Amino acid sequence: MEHDRAICSYEGIYSGDVILVPLEDGDRCEALKKMGKIVLTVDLNPLSRTARNADVTIVDNVTRAIPNIKKFYGEIKKPEEIIKRWDNRKNLQNALDFICERLKRIYRGKS
Repeated sequence: MEHDRAICSYEGIYSGDVILVPLEDGDRCEALKKMGKIVLTVDLNPLSRTARNADVTIVDNVTRAIPNIKKFYGEIKKPEEIIKRWDNRKNLQNALDFICERLKRIYRGKS
Protein backbone atom coordinates (compact mmCIF):
# COMPACT_ATOMS: atom_id res chain seq x y z
CA MET A 1 0.00 0.00 0.00
CA GLU A 2 1.34 3.43 -0.84
CA HIS A 3 0.09 5.53 2.07
CA ASP A 4 0.53 5.79 5.85
CA ARG A 5 -1.63 2.71 6.46
CA ALA A 6 1.18 0.63 4.93
CA ILE A 7 3.47 1.37 7.88
CA CYS A 8 3.62 -1.43 10.43
CA SER A 9 5.98 -2.35 13.23
CA TYR A 10 7.96 -5.58 13.23
CA GLU A 11 6.55 -6.50 16.67
CA GLY A 12 2.99 -6.12 15.44
CA ILE A 13 1.43 -6.86 12.09
CA TYR A 14 4.70 -7.63 10.33
CA SER A 15 5.68 -10.53 12.62
CA GLY A 16 2.17 -11.85 13.27
CA ASP A 17 0.80 -14.97 11.58
CA VAL A 18 -2.86 -14.12 12.19
CA ILE A 19 -4.11 -10.55 11.90
CA LEU A 20 -7.51 -9.16 12.92
CA VAL A 21 -8.80 -6.41 10.63
CA PRO A 22 -11.65 -5.09 12.79
CA LEU A 23 -12.98 -2.60 10.25
CA GLU A 24 -13.63 -2.88 6.54
CA ASP A 25 -10.32 -2.22 4.80
CA GLY A 26 -10.06 -4.02 1.48
CA ASP A 27 -6.61 -2.62 0.67
CA ARG A 28 -5.15 -3.75 4.01
CA CYS A 29 -6.78 -7.18 3.75
CA GLU A 30 -5.38 -7.74 0.27
CA ALA A 31 -1.89 -6.57 1.32
CA LEU A 32 -1.91 -8.86 4.36
CA LYS A 33 -2.96 -11.84 2.23
CA LYS A 34 -0.10 -11.10 -0.20
CA MET A 35 2.24 -11.17 2.84
CA GLY A 36 0.97 -14.69 3.61
CA LYS A 37 -0.97 -13.68 6.74
CA ILE A 38 -4.14 -15.36 7.95
CA VAL A 39 -6.73 -12.58 8.06
CA LEU A 40 -9.73 -12.44 10.36
CA THR A 41 -12.15 -9.58 9.88
CA VAL A 42 -15.37 -8.15 11.26
CA ASP A 43 -17.53 -6.62 8.55
CA LEU A 44 -21.21 -5.76 8.24
CA ASN A 45 -21.16 -6.39 4.50
CA PRO A 46 -20.61 -10.02 3.44
CA LEU A 47 -20.09 -8.81 -0.14
CA SER A 48 -17.24 -6.39 0.61
CA ARG A 49 -13.71 -6.98 -0.68
CA THR A 50 -12.55 -7.34 2.91
CA ALA A 51 -15.13 -10.01 3.73
CA ARG A 52 -14.45 -11.96 0.54
CA ASN A 53 -10.66 -11.86 0.83
CA ALA A 54 -10.34 -12.69 4.52
CA ASP A 55 -9.76 -16.21 5.77
CA VAL A 56 -12.38 -15.79 8.50
CA THR A 57 -15.13 -13.18 8.27
CA ILE A 58 -17.46 -12.37 11.12
CA VAL A 59 -20.48 -10.65 9.62
CA ASP A 60 -21.52 -8.39 12.47
CA ASN A 61 -20.98 -5.04 14.13
CA VAL A 62 -17.48 -4.79 15.65
CA THR A 63 -18.78 -3.57 19.04
CA ARG A 64 -20.94 -6.68 19.32
CA ALA A 65 -18.51 -9.11 17.66
CA ILE A 66 -15.44 -8.53 19.84
CA PRO A 67 -17.16 -9.35 23.17
CA ASN A 68 -18.77 -12.41 21.53
CA ILE A 69 -15.39 -13.60 20.22
CA LYS A 70 -13.96 -13.23 23.70
CA LYS A 71 -16.91 -15.04 25.28
CA PHE A 72 -17.12 -17.98 22.88
CA TYR A 73 -13.37 -18.50 22.47
CA GLY A 74 -13.22 -19.85 26.02
CA GLU A 75 -15.98 -22.35 25.23
CA ILE A 76 -14.22 -23.93 22.23
CA LYS A 77 -12.94 -27.39 23.12
CA LYS A 78 -10.96 -28.24 19.96
CA PRO A 79 -10.14 -25.06 18.02
CA GLU A 80 -7.93 -27.00 15.59
CA GLU A 81 -11.00 -28.95 14.39
CA ILE A 82 -12.89 -25.74 13.67
CA ILE A 83 -9.89 -24.35 11.82
CA LYS A 84 -9.59 -27.47 9.64
CA ARG A 85 -13.28 -27.39 8.69
CA TRP A 86 -13.70 -23.60 8.27
CA ASP A 87 -15.04 -22.49 4.89
CA ASN A 88 -15.27 -18.71 4.65
CA ARG A 89 -17.17 -18.78 1.36
CA LYS A 90 -19.82 -20.99 2.96
CA ASN A 91 -19.89 -18.69 5.99
CA LEU A 92 -20.49 -15.67 3.75
CA GLN A 93 -23.20 -17.54 1.85
CA ASN A 94 -24.90 -18.40 5.16
CA ALA A 95 -24.81 -14.73 6.13
CA LEU A 96 -26.34 -13.71 2.80
CA ASP A 97 -29.03 -16.38 3.11
CA PHE A 98 -29.89 -15.12 6.59
CA ILE A 99 -30.08 -11.50 5.38
CA CYS A 100 -32.32 -12.53 2.45
CA GLU A 101 -34.68 -14.46 4.72
CA ARG A 102 -34.93 -11.52 7.13
CA LEU A 103 -35.71 -9.17 4.26
CA LYS A 104 -38.41 -11.53 2.95
CA ARG A 105 -40.04 -11.69 6.40
CA ILE A 106 -39.87 -7.91 6.81
CA TYR A 107 -41.29 -7.37 3.33
CA ARG A 108 -44.16 -9.74 4.10
CA GLY A 109 -44.75 -7.95 7.41
CA LYS A 110 -43.68 -10.84 9.65
CA SER A 111 -40.49 -9.30 11.14
